[in-house]
Amino acid sequence: MRIGNLDLEGNTFLAPMAGITDFPFRKTVERFGVSALWTEMISSCAVVASARNLETLRLADHQRPTICQISGNDPTVMAKAAEKLQEMGAAGIDINMGCPARKVVHSGSGVALMRNEPLAGKIVGAVKKAITVPLTVKIRSGWDVHNQNAPDFAKMIESEGVDAIIIHSRIRSNRHSGPPSLGVIRRVKESVGVPVIGNGGISDVPEAQAMIRETGCDGIMIGRGSLGRPWFLKTVMASLGNKHGQSVTASSVLDIIVSHFELSQEMWGTQRAVRRMRKHLGWYSRGFENGADFRSRVFREETPNTIFQLLKTFFGKAAII
Repeated sequence: MRIGNLDLEGNTFLAPMAGITDFPFRKTVERFGVSALWTEMISSCAVVASARNLETLRLADHQRPTICQISGNDPTVMAKAAEKLQEMGAAGIDINMGCPARKVVHSGSGVALMRNEPLAGKIVGAVKKAITVPLTVKIRSGWDVHNQNAPDFAKMIESEGVDAIIIHSRIRSNRHSGPPSLGVIRRVKESVGVPVIGNGGISDVPEAQAMIRETGCDGIMIGRGSLGRPWFLKTVMASLGNKHGQSVTASSVLDIIVSHFELSQEMWGTQRAVRRMRKHLGWYSRGFENGADFRSRVFREETPNTIFQLLKTFFGKAAII
């Protein structure tokens, strides 16, 4: 798949997820295989304000292209942030016009921009002029059931120079619940000439295959489906005929969790890593017998050595599936 001047191996991407797709998680997913990685959403104001806000990005430590997602409502600030991230090594810039979080929406950013097309167009145009790497925009089907303007909105941002469009098929009010609307992805694909990446509700291989088959989209983006199973994207890639997955030496779930935890400690320091890993341990333990008891114990622990012992006892030699 090609986005702008960026040639990619395959068409399966890791979605930006706030508080989740930090470097340790991205690197864990990358170990198995992925076509490109998206960072978690970064405030354009924070990017412009201080280099310290970007210390944990670690873009140079990835083998796969890493695209930085930014949010904001000021075209000038967004353009400056995009330019700065390009200088840091971002393989592309993604503008968030789909986040439904109340704080983001109230600031006039995220999916709120789908109700302000003139401003959204100015932002896309300003960012496009500021960078030479590809520009993508992530949107939703619309604000609510009465305002599903994704196809027309997609045409507008295409006219401003966007290189690809990512469409989360749910409306703002549905957030991450309910079945995805494949019809809206299909209508967006039919309305534009740039590549379209479908997103939302992919939790197994048949759902990934159905999204491409029923919408005609060029690629798929997986977020919540990767939680607790960072190898899932490689499985999807293989099912879609792409063989560019990485060679992974880890042979068990325990190996992957320990590696993920160690990366997190290196990045965040011991105590912060312990806190950040709790949600991941919750996801990794889903579906395992006595998972609730394990979570109640491990979530109370603060010492990595004790946590590692609990992990070893609970996961044992459980295989990656």
